[in-house]
Amino acid sequence: MDWEKYKEKMIQEAFKQKKDDAFVSAYLLYAKNLFDQNMPVIAQPSHASALMGLKHSYVCKMAYAPEHFYRRFTIQKTNGKEREIHEPLPDLKKVQRWILEEILSKASVSPYAKAYVKGRNLKQNARYHRAQKALVTLDIKDFFPSVKIHDIYRIFEEMGYQRNVASFLAHLCCLNGVLPQGAPTSPCLSNLRMKDFDQRVSRYCAENGWRYTRYADDLTFSGNHSVRALITYVSRSVFENGFRLNPEKTRVARTNACQEVTGIVVNHHMQVPKKTRKAIRQQMHYIKKFGLDSHLEHIGETRSNYLRHLLGRINFALFVNPKDNELREYAVILKQIYHDDTIK
Repeated sequence: MDWEKYKEKMIQEAFKQKKDDAFVSAYLLYAKNLFDQNMPVIAQPSHASALMGLKHSYVCKMAYAPEHFYRRFTIQKTNGKEREIHEPLPDLKKVQRWILEEILSKASVSPYAKAYVKGRNLKQNARYHRAQKALVTLDIKDFFPSVKIHDIYRIFEEMGYQRNVASFLAHLCCLNGVLPQGAPTSPCLSNLRMKDFDQRVSRYCAENGWRYTRYADDLTFSGNHSVRALITYVSRSVFENGFRLNPEKTRVARTNACQEVTGIVVNHHMQVPKKTRKAIRQQMHYIKKFGLDSHLEHIGETRSNYLRHLLGRINFALFVNPKDNELREYAVILKQIYHDDTIK
């Protein structure tokens, strides 16, 4: 439907409801802004529920008593610590996916954001910092939980949604007043929350000879200028935006050290870290020398989990460097073992 048809239909409906001209003019202005962004025009919270295909009373429970619509579990991080995940139950997940697909996916994010954006990935994030004199990596502490519900409300309001609708949508995307890690809407909302920050920091970098990208909560800078001034400026900017840096994860690497960006070495050509390649090579040596079953018995691993994990590490290394013939050979061997297992 084009705008003129929508406008005509809306005026007819307003006439039936005996709305005055002031209301019609104000609503058309509101609707045109959203229509031009290809976002759904939502008159009020109950209208949002209707567009989602659910009863409004039920969606209200999801919005205002969300603790009943999530399951909590933990996953282990690479440093051995646990990350808390809150996964929405199916109906809330359906609602959040509607918000993501119909609204959030239409909003533009910063070009410096390399995570959770179609066509951008870890490799693209790392490539931008290849072969630089200095590499600085900073990490935002407790990233998702630091994004508050009032931040999400402001995102929807700035898109053009009126206050009651923006508030309703924000509540549907939050748990305990913050962005839950595990909801399908959270990654995109985190990028939108960081849009102003990315613009502010990128301006400083452009003026001071630094390259900048952000992969979720990982901030990466490369160049050959004052590292102290950079870290001071970024730390202040992070704090003023309502976040905190994790000082344990601040890294500065010169050309004579291993320069690593989100798990990818970027000193010269891109490659996974040497320790990762060594571990893969060692495991494949034992598999070829003693056989998979003997190797698994020795290390106390189950067959299917081990194969998937090792093959995943090899596939990631090949994603980073597709020309690595040694790893390509390992992948062929493991895929054949995995195939033989599945047809037994």
